[in-house]
Amino acid sequence: MLHLLPIRLVLRVFAALVAIAVVAASYAGWVGQGGTIHDMAVVTRWSSSLATAAIVLLYVSWRWIPPVQLFIFPYLGGRWSGVLRFNAGRGPEHRDIRLEIKHTLFGLHLLLDSNESTSSTLVVHAERNPDFQRYRIYYVYLNERKEGVPGAGERYRGLAVLRVEWGAQPELQGDYFTEANRSGTLHLRRDESHPWWKLWR
Repeated sequence: MLHLLPIRLVLRVFAALVAIAVVAASYAGWVGQGGTIHDMAVVTRWSSSLATAAIVLLYVSWRWIPPVQLFIFPYLGGRWSGVLRFNAGRGPEHRDIRLEIKHTLFGLHLLLDSNESTSSTLVVHAERNPDFQRYRIYYVYLNERKEGVPGAGERYRGLAVLRVEWGAQPELQGDYFTEANRSGTLHLRRDESHPWWKLWR
């Protein structure tokens, strides 16, 4: 997720904050009253405090303000439900699925669950097309068949390419492929978002 941050803008903000800290310290009389080391310590303390506050503010803004999310990447954290469709030897079939997403600026973690198997995250890559505000997730996962079903304990890797449809009720739609020569489609809707105060989810 960090690769989607507007790094140039962030660096400019940090540089501006350092300049503001130097000017503020000068006007307040905290700089120039002691030696060089004292002045450097004062400026460093103020600028690092402002930079830390800016990082926290950026994170909180992204988590709570939808327009900021759309500028970086929509917040997907929460519980989702939907359907997985595939073509078996007997013809088209489907499975009801549940998905939990933990989403921070530092990463995405997905746990996909059905009555037959569980898929956990190996790698997730988020992609944003800034020209058209389109968002996509590439989700590499490890799928494990549950006990008591045919093929219990079988494990294989797969890739799902999911398009984020942003709206009143966000949706994830896309295709999946596995190394076990299985493929199909996924369609999920978010049932509930994580509470606003759970910044770690």
